Amino acid sequence: MNGPSHLRLQRSGLLTLLIASALIEAAWTVYLGWQLPRHYVADDWRLAWVGIDAAQVLMLLCAAWAAWRRRAILIVFTVASGTLLLVDAWFDVMTARGGDFDQSLAFLFLEIPWALVMFWVSYRVMYQFANVHFNGVAVRKIMIPHHTGVIEIFETFETTESAEPDA
Repeated sequence: MNGPSHLRLQRSGLLTLLIASALIEAAWTVYLGWQLPRHYVADDWRLAWVGIDAAQVLMLLCAAWAAWRRRAILIVFTVASGTLLLVDAWFDVMTARGGDFDQSLAFLFLEIPWALVMFWVSYRVMYQFANVHFNGVAVRKIMIPHHTGVIEIFETFETTESAEPDA
């Protein structure tokens, strides 16, 4: 059947889910801070570091593609890139040992400004998008469209019609 499929999520349900998630994560963080050992040897250390760097490369390439194609999804890719850069900077500094600390600080002073540039780009794209599509209304004031308290997410699946009728 052609046409949109609907995923409905009550606004109150979404708010409850987000607040509950934040509270559970806060409790988990306190528990981990209390229970984790000060020293731990990780078996997949290289995979963890290479994985986060590979994710950064992927998001930066996706951001480059979106910028080249002038697509609004650039917002998502620049926010993801900036976030990964901040996470990488955090782990660079927090896991550095004596001789590595200077190198980690050097990357810190590269990654944090680059992350801020990514966030600035996403803000500027949102600002331009709001100017064009919402008559200059500030991004922070744009409301999510809703119908009686329900957030609707539409996915339209377009099918190509063939010359032969369905059996």
